[in-house]
Amino acid sequence: MTWHRVASIAEAERAHPWLPADVAGVSVALARLDERWYGVEDRCTHAGCPFSEEATLEAGTIVCGCHGSAFDLTTGDLRRGPAERPVRAFPVRVTEGYLEIEL
Repeated sequence: MTWHRVASIAEAERAHPWLPADVAGVSVALARLDERWYGVEDRCTHAGCPFSEEATLEAGTIVCGCHGSAFDLTTGDLRRGPAERPVRAFPVRVTEGYLEIEL
């Protein structure tokens, strides 16, 4: 696994709630929760809807606007279907004023 620079903190803070990015061929969505940043694959495991376009973030829960599946932002764990699988979650860190994600 390798750390990849995604965006400056200034750029990331303008995105709300999602900062979408393509990193090493993977579409990811980053979001801030309680002063920490988290990253998940930018697609629902149910129908593939992109979170950065179709989902809301409600108290740490990603709620997909397509069919209502819900996932934990911090772990990717499934909270409510119709999805049957969790979403992939990735470590995110801040280094020298930039967000980096590990893929």
